[in-house]
Amino acid sequence: MREADPTLNPLQRALLGYDPTALETNLLEWTRERWNWASRGMVYARKEAAETVEGVSGVRSDEGKLVLEVAARVAIAERELLIRGLAELLPQWLESTYGLAPGGNRAPADDK
Repeated sequence: MREADPTLNPLQRALLGYDPTALETNLLEWTRERWNWASRGMVYARKEAAETVEGVSGVRSDEGKLVLEVAARVAIAERELLIRGLAELLPQWLESTYGLAPGGNRAPADDK
């Protein structure tokens, strides 16, 4: 058993520790609530996954190709869910963190 104090010193905390931002925390919560979107996305990503692994060399069996296609479908579905989450949460986070508002809140540009 370890007898040393498990509390990280400042250097260890800098190297090993990680405090997620509010955006990351909200994104994780949002995607957990909508995980079923990703599972449905895997069904619809079949064609894109097949095209993604079509040119892969060194696959010696149909089973190996199927495994690659399933992995590609999972990655595609995760990508889509992440994009939807960012589209939903990023504008509000930018506004609350940096005061940036989407759309017409910019000063008009001079055309001189």
